[in-house]
Amino acid sequence: MPLAITIVDVDAAADNVYVFGTLTASGNYSTGGDTLDFTTVGPQIPASQPPVQLWAGGSTGDSYSWIKGATLNNQKVKVNTASNTELGSGAYPARITGDANIQFEAVFNKLI
Repeated sequence: MPLAITIVDVDAAADNVYVFGTLTASGNYSTGGDTLDFTTVGPQIPASQPPVQLWAGGSTGDSYSWIKGATLNNQKVKVNTASNTELGSGAYPARITGDANIQFEAVFNKLI
């Protein structure tokens, strides 16, 4: 199941749009990364192209790496455990599904 996106703030600067929010993991993690679909929050983001940069982090010691996709709906976030190995494929562990502090910042080119 894709990571659920909750938008907290959108800052439309001169050339870029900065989107701040939280991610919620549920269901199963797939090796290579879980899908991040920005079309689910499309009306809140004035962008038609995928982000040019994304940072994500939580409070469990796991690390989150962004894998850029070609469109808004096929971004991925790869999860590495505190021991720096990729999270195994299968159900998300409780420490991740229970982490209400998985935050992200995405930078999009501004629509003209």
